[in-house]
Amino acid sequence: MDVGSTAIWICLAIASAAAIWDFISRKIPNFLTLGGVVLGLVLHAAVGYVDNGIAGSIRGLGASLAGIAVCSIIPVVSYARNEMGGGDVKLLAAIGALCGPVFGFFAEGFAFAILFAVVLPWRIIWSGAFHDRLGNFFTWLGNVFRRREDRLPYQKVRKMPPVVLGPAILAGLAVAIVHNKVWP
Repeated sequence: MDVGSTAIWICLAIASAAAIWDFISRKIPNFLTLGGVVLGLVLHAAVGYVDNGIAGSIRGLGASLAGIAVCSIIPVVSYARNEMGGGDVKLLAAIGALCGPVFGFFAEGFAFAILFAVVLPWRIIWSGAFHDRLGNFFTWLGNVFRRREDRLPYQKVRKMPPVVLGPAILAGLAVAIVHNKVWP
């Protein structure tokens, strides 16, 4: 029995719902993320049991737990540093539980690549923080050549709004599906 396409369909559904929910409310509900984790554990254990009995069930459960561990390492550190929300961490853990460690890590890597290449630059420019930092750089450059009492003050840098990661995670999952040629 092939669990791959079923797990990817479920993962796409959960990631799509989470991306929409995160975009609208800036929160990802626990019933989606923790439900995905539990569903991944049960699905892999059940399919392993059908294929090879208890040993297969333990292997399937181990693969799902490995997916959770691999896909949670970087996000948990980011969460501890207040760089990422808890719902995003749990969503990536659900992707790892459903898709396994290798495919889950591909999806997470592509999600972070999309985040760093597209979302963060757009957010920095849109919020005005880039303009503030650029102005402060030129103020610093001008102050290098001024006497201490004639130096200009730096302007206050605007705080950037928090990042909505749900859509980037969904896009990373989609790119991982296309990259690995795994069509549900």
